[in-house]
Order: sequence, then C-alpha cells, then structure tokens
Amino acid sequence: HKRCGVFECMSPARRAVLARSLAVLTLPQGLLPRARAAEFTTTAGGARRSSGDGDPHRLAVPELAPGSRRLYLCRHGETDWNVAGRVQGMTDIPLNPNGRSQAAALAAILADVPIGLVASSALGRASSTADAVAAQHPGARRLVDASFNEMNFGSLEGEELRGGSPRREEYEARLAEWEAGRTSVRLPGGGESPEEVAARALKGLRELGALPPFAAAAGGAGVPSCPRHVCLVAHGRFNKILLAALRGDVSRASQVAQGNTAVNIVDIDEGGACTVVAVNLLDHLRAAAQPPA
Repeated sequence: HKRCGVFECMSPARRAVLARSLAVLTLPQGLLPRARAAEFTTTAGGARRSSGDGDPHRLAVPELAPGSRRLYLCRHGETDWNVAGRVQGMTDIPLNPNGRSQAAALAAILADVPIGLVASSALGRASSTADAVAAQHPGARRLVDASFNEMNFGSLEGEELRGGSPRREEYEARLAEWEAGRTSVRLPGGGESPEEVAARALKGLRELGALPPFAAAAGGAGVPSCPRHVCLVAHGRFNKILLAALRGDVSRASQVAQGNTAVNIVDIDEGGACTVVAVNLLDHLRAAAQPPA
C-alpha cells in the first residue's frame, strides 16, 4: 500500500482502518448510470514502472479485461504556486520549467500505452500537461472540458496555507467537516463543495463514455464513442474527490495522496465494477533522471 501512496502521512491506526475499509466497497445507487451498485476493490502493486524487459522508462500494467475501460487519471505538472504552497483552484497558473519537465516524463511513461483519448481540464497547467501526453499519441482524440477543472476554492485561492496561517485553520476546519461526512459544505467566498465537484466529474466521465453504459450519450461532450484506454489530466483535489467518489464515499478524499503528474489507474467493467490498479504512481519522475537503457 505504501507504494500506491494512499497511506502516506497517516498514523498506523488510521492505516489499518482504511486498509480494511478499502478491501471491498460498494458504489451507492446513482453514481454510475447502471441501476445496480458496483463493487470497488483496491489492487495494491497492480502497476509498476518497469516493463517485462526491465526498462524503468516504461509502464507495465495488468492486461485489461475484455469489455472494460481503463482510466489513466493524472495530475498536472508543477507550478510556481505549488512550490509556494498557494491555493490555485480555478486560478489559471501555468506550468513552471520543472512542471514542463514532469509533463515530459509523464508523457514518456505513457508513450507505450494504447491511449485513444486524451482529455483534460480547461485550465492551462492541466491542458499543457495533457498536450505533452497527446504528442506521444498522434492518433488519439484530444478533448478539453471544464467539467474536469480543479475545485473552486473561493476566497482561499491565492492564499498560502503553510504553517500557522489563519486561512489554513479555516481550510482544515472545512476538511474536518468533509471527513465527518458533511460533504455538501462549500468552501468560503463562493467555493465549491466536494459533492458538487464529484457530480460534475462523474457527469464528465459519463459524457466521455468512460463510465457505463460505454456508448457516449447523445448531446454529450461530442465524443461519438469511447476508446478502451482513456487518459484524463486534471488536478490534485479534483482527482482526490473523483477517486473517492468512485470508491463510494466522497468524505475519504483527503486520504488519497496526489503528487504532481501522479498516475492513477482505474479499470471499469461493463457492469460498473471498478478496480484500482494504481494510485499516486510517481516513479516516472525518478526514471526521468536515469538514462534510457
């Protein structure tokens, strides 16, 4: 589990509780288009950076089951506000030089994956990261959709939340409310709630055709059909909420770690059963520092 990054910075007791709860979860009715609920299991160590020939610059994952879709949910590269610890939210901050290098490393690790669609948030830091991935897949469709934008942090945007900042205490109070199950509570100053973010995230995936039924709905995002392998580049808090929503409990979002250009892999079958293959994979950043074999 440590490799997947979900349990980073947790106490041993909390790790044990989460490990038991993530073994098998059930999606509530209505989260997926099908009427029935679906199991959601976590497969630790299901993905690794090395392929069978030992090349650390390639991503090796289990074979995708017939009829399923695979979602490569990624976070954008680093920005100057990430370095400074400032809340970005809907503020459109570009990648910094290190972030562009991270995007290139992400694109390299996904180069051999048969991605047929590269989607992203409309914010530049995610869109630029996705463009780097798409450059390795010239045959893939490219889609930009504001449904995948970062959470609106309201009046917290631009604030530094490190140390003893009063705004940090305000934000941590909101996190505590969400973790207690009050996920409809919004961030101050016109911000969003986790439930609102989850709703638009799942709606966006449905319109892509990445959630069953796998044929895209008429009048959706303009995608006639959904390939089996989809890459979505979005944002830290957005990804946490989406992964928690797929688990069936948005209140667990803060338990998911998401580094810059993190790769999360989720397999979704025709009945709506979701299997987590990987969470918060960052090995490509270390592999980028090594010369290719």
